[in-house]
Amino acid sequence: MPEFCRLIERKRVAAVGRRGKFLVIDFAGGGHLLMHLRMSGRLHLVPSGTELLPHEHVALSFADGCELRFHDTRKFGRVYLMADAERILGRLGPEPLDPGFTPGILFEGLRRRSRRVKPLLLDQGFLAGLGNIYADEALWEAKIHPRRLSDSLSQREAEAFTARSDECFVAG
Repeated sequence: MPEFCRLIERKRVAAVGRRGKFLVIDFAGGGHLLMHLRMSGRLHLVPSGTELLPHEHVALSFADGCELRFHDTRKFGRVYLMADAERILGRLGPEPLDPGFTPGILFEGLRRRSRRVKPLLLDQGFLAGLGNIYADEALWEAKIHPRRLSDSLSQREAEAFTARSDECFVAG
């Protein structure tokens, strides 16, 4: 932990974004902080000096007097400080809400595999950011059974899933 503190000290945030289920903080001059909340992680923004609560495992102090705290009771979450974020983010599949993601791309990906559709959709290397609840809702709305084999789905079913997943993502 002392090494982490030394490496992150006085870093300036250049950009904040998301890739899949990762919060991505890019630093001016290089380097990235990746945070994955997993099942039980939470982020709290509090005034500096606020009493540290149990299960707040990382506290990042900012020059404006605020702290971003990573709270995770079950310790499933992860925080990575990296020079090259692509070492982790490069393994992720396409983003389902990316404007370039089409039903045709989904259909081709499903067709090239023969796996049960729900576990495949949850595979972050296949599709980035899709979680259990969203997969269930989109499959239900598209009337696709989660145990169907991915290569058994038709182009029309892939289109129905894509249309329904957009609605689920926007609503969620």
